[in-house]
Amino acid sequence: MSDPIREPGPDTVNAVLLPLRDERLLLPHLALADAITPGALRPAADGAPDWFAGWVVWQDLDLPVLRFERLNGGSHDSGGRRARIAVLQAMTAGAGGPRFGLLCDGHPQLTRLGRDALEALPLRAADVAALVLARARLDDRDAVIPDLAAIELRLAELLETGTATAARS
Repeated sequence: MSDPIREPGPDTVNAVLLPLRDERLLLPHLALADAITPGALRPAADGAPDWFAGWVVWQDLDLPVLRFERLNGGSHDSGGRRARIAVLQAMTAGAGGPRFGLLCDGHPQLTRLGRDALEALPLRAADVAALVLARARLDDRDAVIPDLAAIELRLAELLETGTATAARS
């Protein structure tokens, strides 16, 4: 017998919303592996771009952590007392490992979306078009659908330069 809570129908998709300071990211639910507190986050080394937050150990893996707001051209980032690191499954081999972290402003929220639940919105002028697939209105609030493969490529390029590896311990 099928479980209607766990199995999406043909017109629905399981997703996860990651809260950021001023908006939310909308990802496929399979992209999220875990959400952890950032207490053990080791800051990025000097010379690393401002979007690279540093490193965190998760299940014996040293994961790179990034700030989406900064990567997408913003001047602020998530954090504060409700901050979490969303541990994401890498979609490509280019992320430097099987998973990476993304700093967010609270707990991820699992959701099921119907085909008619999203209203397409234009990208904002400040969006980095190479990193944002789309913007959508969901429940009267905006959500960003990031290009995870492009983000992983940026992260891989940074890791290849060695700029970020100095922060590892």
